[in-house]
Amino acid sequence: MFSSQQSNQKLDILWNQQLLLSYNYPDNGSRSFWHPLQLPDSPALTANEPSDHVHHQGLWLAWKKVNGVNFWEQPSLGGDPEGFGKVIHQSLSPDIKENSCGFEAVNSWIDWQGKQHLTEQRSTIIHAPTDRYLVIDVDFKLQALDDAVTLDLLRGTPGHGGLFYSGFTVRFDNQLTPGQLLDANGRTEADQIFGQQSQWCGLAGTHAKNAQIYGITIIDQPTNPRHPTTWWVRNDKNYGLIHPSLTYYEPIQLAGQETLSLSYRVVIHRGWVDADLINSLSTDNF
Repeated sequence: MFSSQQSNQKLDILWNQQLLLSYNYPDNGSRSFWHPLQLPDSPALTANEPSDHVHHQGLWLAWKKVNGVNFWEQPSLGGDPEGFGKVIHQSLSPDIKENSCGFEAVNSWIDWQGKQHLTEQRSTIIHAPTDRYLVIDVDFKLQALDDAVTLDLLRGTPGHGGLFYSGFTVRFDNQLTPGQLLDANGRTEADQIFGQQSQWCGLAGTHAKNAQIYGITIIDQPTNPRHPTTWWVRNDKNYGLIHPSLTYYEPIQLAGQETLSLSYRVVIHRGWVDADLINSLSTDNF
């Protein structure tokens, strides 16, 4: 059964007293995020603030440019905050029952001058795990205020300095990397998947802690704009990352008061990425 523990700006979700995930909403950080993610009996499968990219935080939502403000990276400790923004936690409403679990949060996207560009509502639903996998559904509603909002990034050559960061992202624990990639079109190499569209993409590897194979796959829901989404991926030693890059080729424009709705299914699984399993979970209603 599900249970929860909440303290110190963190909500832990447990299944039969074993941790599944923590939702972190630090009051001194740049954003709220999910970390760690894991199966009931597995090690942590995500990384938080690795030394190579301290702004990578487990599973998170961010954007390289929101009206020109950088909500992806963050200034160095004690550095000049000009040009950077923060996603500020406002509220959290858990709904934890024995056999169902979810929570909703509200955030404000605010730049270094204190101007708010977006209001965000996010919903997380954790489904009861099986012996093989855990399914998490995450929904976002990003609403512009009175002024228009442009969600964008910096472009270049994929894999060669192009800064295509935008949206929902997972950073894998270094002990899983390098692993094996697979997308819905059967592509297995990072340079094949970079900049290509696919309904889903996953990465799995052998965890150095216990020699077991684990992976995480993100499914782009058909209700999302520009579905199937374009992907940004890394699969190197000590650097595994996947995310649906919604504005990879062109920005999204929101008029005043307009809302962008995004929905993703995250599958945490034992074993390599299994196309039959992921395809079945892409259409299952829980």
